[in-house]
Amino acid sequence: MLVRRLIARLLDWLLVLVVAWPLVHEPMLVVLCAAVYDALLLRLNTLGKALTGLRVVGPASGLRHRRALARTLITTALPGAGAVLVLTGLGWREPALMTSLGWQQPWVVIGEHVSVASAGWLASLLLVSGLVMLVLSAVESLDLRGTRTWHDRKAGTAVIRVPMAKSRL
Repeated sequence: MLVRRLIARLLDWLLVLVVAWPLVHEPMLVVLCAAVYDALLLRLNTLGKALTGLRVVGPASGLRHRRALARTLITTALPGAGAVLVLTGLGWREPALMTSLGWQQPWVVIGEHVSVASAGWLASLLLVSGLVMLVLSAVESLDLRGTRTWHDRKAGTAVIRVPMAKSRL
């Protein structure tokens, strides 16, 4: 079950990346798009879950917005922000959105480029913070008890396998 859940999550991230990246070119906006995609389709089914035969089920009274938001923040925003911080800490930047809006890039000061070496402590802090967020996300996802991880228990949801439709001959 855990492998199916991870494959479903990767497929969903890949879909959002392929669709959102050409439009926004900004990693944090891609993470926001992934969180919105996950939150909107939580009650229905995401493409990744549909392809792997999984479905999120909530309590009989329905999944409340607060619980859906908490689940989305833990499952999507936490690892997404961690990945962005790791990439930023490693010195990778995509300033297309800022440049297209006419904003000055934050690492350009009065026409001079500030190198990563001069802000080495900041890059290291971002890298370590991102790695901590990714490790916390991995530990949280591996806390699987039956069909429920920690975020499922907090949100009152469970991920179940959907039986394949039996074909009739």
